[in-house]
Amino acid sequence: MPPCPVPPYSEPSTRAAAPVVPPPAAALLAPLAEALDALLSRGADTIADTIAASLGDSESIIAALPPDALLGDPGGYTRHLLYADPLGRFSAMALVWRPGQHSPVHGHRAWCAYRVLRGTLSERHYAWEPALQRARFTGSVERHPDDTFTVPAGLRHIHSLGNAGDGIAVSLHIYGVNHDHIATGVNLPVAFTQ
Repeated sequence: MPPCPVPPYSEPSTRAAAPVVPPPAAALLAPLAEALDALLSRGADTIADTIAASLGDSESIIAALPPDALLGDPGGYTRHLLYADPLGRFSAMALVWRPGQHSPVHGHRAWCAYRVLRGTLSERHYAWEPALQRARFTGSVERHPDDTFTVPAGLRHIHSLGNAGDGIAVSLHIYGVNHDHIATGVNLPVAFTQ
């Protein structure tokens, strides 16, 4: 018997709901959305707790990097792959930040968790304003060695992370994507106001 022909692929169409008045389907799915939101929040807390409990001391992790990795790059912070899950579910990267280097303001396409290994990182927080389609600055916090934080996918936690100190800073980031998607599968750049 000949193989069954495969129909040509076409992108599915998506009908967007009006932004002001939710359609009846949105109201019907509101309890599900709230339950998933709570579940994802608990999951983020569980990930941060697991990272904090499972990692060795920071200097041992830094020692696993090639010596020249700690020099950083004058053009921007650098990422160094430390672990790639064999099933492609997550990747662990060491980020090296020279003084004054910062990430762009961004949400996330995938979950992310990080732990400061050396130095102090400054994290600027933003809140998404759906009506304006941009993020608004809400405050900042300093992250110190051994601080561990989790960021969910989406626009719930928009931030910029960087090194405002005088020396090299190093952080460990675990991204919920396969290592070959780090460049395009994590950060979700957004417009923002100060």
